[in-house]
Amino acid sequence: MKFGTTVRNMGPAATTETITACAQHAESIGLDSIWVVDHMAIPPDDAEGSNGRWFDPLATLAYLSAATSRVALGVSVLVLPYRPPLATAKWLATIQALSNDRLLFGIGPGWMAPEFKALGIDKSARGKITDETIDFIKDCFNAEDDIAEANGQAFYFRPRPPCPPIYVG
Repeated sequence: MKFGTTVRNMGPAATTETITACAQHAESIGLDSIWVVDHMAIPPDDAEGSNGRWFDPLATLAYLSAATSRVALGVSVLVLPYRPPLATAKWLATIQALSNDRLLFGIGPGWMAPEFKALGIDKSARGKITDETIDFIKDCFNAEDDIAEANGQAFYFRPRPPCPPIYVG
C-alpha cells in the first residue's frame, strides 16, 4: 500500500513557505506522494475556503520538483479541456524530466460550468477534448525520433522522458 497527501495549493495557507514545508515534511516522514489540485477561474460564489486564490498545479509541481528529491508529485486532477494540448504536453515533459520521472498525472474532463464559461470553452465538448488531449499527449511521449505533429506541423518533442502514469478521475 502507498500513502500520499495533498499539499494545499489554494487559499490563504497556500504560501511559498507552507507549500515547501508541507512537501518536505511529507517526504521526510516517508510518504510516497504529494498531490495538488486544479482550478483556474473560481467564481466568487464557489470560492469558500480559497477566496479565489489558486496556484497553477503544473507550476506548483515544477516548483516542488526542486524542493523535494524522492516523493512522487501528482496532480489530482488536471482539467484537460482548460489547457492547450501541446503546451500541456510540454509542461508534463518538463516536470517529468526535471523531477527525475516522479510525476503522477491525474486527469479529468472538469465539471464547473462557470470555469468553462470564463475560459470560453464549450462544457458539452469536454469529453471529446479530454480524449483528444490524452491521445495527443501519449503521441508526443511516444514520438518516434522525438518528432511529433500538431496541426499538420512536425516538431521536436524534447525533452522526451518516459510518459508519467495517467490516472483518470
